[in-house]
Amino acid sequence: MVDTISDKEAERWKSEGIRYATNQKFEDAIHYFEKASALNPVDEEIYFQKGLAFMNLIRYQEAVEAFEEALKLNDKDPRYWLYMGINYFFMGRYSKAIPCFNMVLEIDPTNLHALSNKGSALAEIDRHQESVECFNRILELIPGDVNALFNKGISLMKLKDYKSAIGCFKEILKQDAEDSDAWFELGNCLSKTDNCKEAIKCFDRVIRIEPNHAEVYDAKVECLRSLGLNDEADELIAKREMDDW
Repeated sequence: MVDTISDKEAERWKSEGIRYATNQKFEDAIHYFEKASALNPVDEEIYFQKGLAFMNLIRYQEAVEAFEEALKLNDKDPRYWLYMGINYFFMGRYSKAIPCFNMVLEIDPTNLHALSNKGSALAEIDRHQESVECFNRILELIPGDVNALFNKGISLMKLKDYKSAIGCFKEILKQDAEDSDAWFELGNCLSKTDNCKEAIKCFDRVIRIEPNHAEVYDAKVECLRSLGLNDEADELIAKREMDDW
């Protein structure tokens, strides 16, 4: 009877914690999750919800510790591995994040969040070929997925496979001709293959779509100088300085 009463009270505190978390009051939510786990320390969901609250407060190490507690009780729930990996990723601990995403994929081989985050983590530590493989798997599951195409293109650029990268960015632009990031990276690829005239056209598209793009003007100036168009490059620099003024 005592255990039943404690469990009911723990459930009440857990529900209260979820209510506070839903209302973005994460400190209060953690308080209630801790009260709940003190009464029912074997409810894995309490630790999971507590971890999410810590994550929303950008307290990533404490979030990891909460997910570890959930995993001690049930290491077959892919959510716990996924969010532990995401928090390691946010801390820049990519080599710790990747095994977490691998565990998710052992349980659920088609988990798109794990594939995407694993691909991004691999790219962060310059394991770009493996990163491409992750994004290829996503594209098998969701052909034409824009995020997978973009991230695959970036890793292919790092591998200096500019032809394949160009294919990725062009595929994105077939779906959305106003994607300034795809135009910019397409321009970068073309400039790397000594096709600066076409690269400049891409950079001009970026400028039309997003006039305040942070990097496009420097990229265009570099291409203009590569073509010996120094006067045009100087004019663009002067115009930018006037605009900034």
